Amino acid sequence: MAPTYGWGVSDIPGGALAGLGDRIRRLRVARGLDQVELAERAELDVAHLVNVERGDATPSLDVLAQVATALDVGLSELFTDSKPGPAVVVLRGDEVPTVDTDGMALQVLTPRAVVPGLYAARYRISATGEGVRPVRHEGHDWLFVLGGQLLVEFDQESTTLRAGDSVSFSASVPHRLSALGEQPAEFLAVGATLLAPPRYADGPG
Repeated sequence: MAPTYGWGVSDIPGGALAGLGDRIRRLRVARGLDQVELAERAELDVAHLVNVERGDATPSLDVLAQVATALDVGLSELFTDSKPGPAVVVLRGDEVPTVDTDGMALQVLTPRAVVPGLYAARYRISATGEGVRPVRHEGHDWLFVLGGQLLVEFDQESTTLRAGDSVSFSASVPHRLSALGEQPAEFLAVGATLLAPPRYADGPG
């Protein structure tokens, strides 16, 4: 069964956002930020942020992108836990929850509990949507286009990717993603963050 992307904000399945507020709160506290400071960094109303952390409000993906940027993490990190889990996790196509708001759909495909610091997600940006606002975060990203045309804009340059094309880059570089043409852009995104510097028995090299 192929995954669907037709849900509005009020139709997001509970599993897709389960624990979202707690994860945002833990990431905020770990960075020594209070709710006012995070709201200012994310350019959000503090009352809205408080409601999101409590689970009383359902944020749009655009708002979550702002929060992720303010926390210096990838968007997908807000949807998965980092606690140790089983060594193998199988996700069937019809079991992966989809978050679909503001012309963009997101499916988190790899629980970070399996490989902490690594995530894989599937995105679908509609041709009429505004796409993903400029974001930056820790680590490196790799994008692979499944269909349509994806415009990737960096600070000083941009590139257009078509089905079969890919791009890799440091996620610390601000980047914006949007669809070109009349068809939605569908792509896989894989990101990795080095959690700690490598250790060498006799020094590097």
